[in-house]
Amino acid sequence: MAAVKVEIVDSSSSLIVQENPIVVELSSSGPQGPSGDLRSLAYVFIQVNPSATWNINHDLSFIPSITVVDSAGSVVEGDYSYPDENTVIATFLGEFAGKAFLS
Repeated sequence: MAAVKVEIVDSSSSLIVQENPIVVELSSSGPQGPSGDLRSLAYVFIQVNPSATWNINHDLSFIPSITVVDSAGSVVEGDYSYPDENTVIATFLGEFAGKAFLS
């Protein structure tokens, strides 16, 4: 048999019938964790010499999103592979120098 909850809402005898009520149990929270360092969540890679392949070792310990810009500041699209959680290999159609912003 399904659980039924009956509740009187006010003195005018309104009645709410709810089958299978949701039960929420509250408890105290645990201790505060250490504060994080937001600088460890982003990395800027600078490619000084023009190249069509950039090997980026970032040590973020996760696979980041990437925005690449050339030396003039224009966004450049490329293909990205992730051999591991700390490395990105970016491949482009032509050689150029610029920056990769990872986060």
